[in-house]
Amino acid sequence: MRCLRALGVCATAVLLTACSDQGPESAPGTLTAALVSPNGAEGAAVVTLRGQGLGATTGLGDVVLFRLDDADVTTMVLVSPSGGSLSFRAEVADTTRPPTTAVLQIAGPDDELRATLSGYRLEWVR
Repeated sequence: MRCLRALGVCATAVLLTACSDQGPESAPGTLTAALVSPNGAEGAAVVTLRGQGLGATTGLGDVVLFRLDDADVTTMVLVSPSGGSLSFRAEVADTTRPPTTAVLQIAGPDDELRATLSGYRLEWVR
């Protein structure tokens, strides 16, 4: 009987410990976004971000970033002169709720517009 009681106490402790892991907490911070491309290296992209609380944005690597804000919509042009990974950092009001994104236009490293946007998306990383 004592063995069963001790086993019950241990099982309860394990369950309570597992339930206490609530994941990331809501807080301001910086997220990194990268363009996921089915064609590999890209030269430029036009993307929009929708959401409140978007702060400063900075291109990563050799990416030059141009930004235009309009209410809760931010339009950005990302350009990589050498053609490569298009990524940037963005300050956000809540790192658990990244902005909603849309890819509007892509140009390859040869400066030619891609015929389709199928398979393109922005991926957010903490």
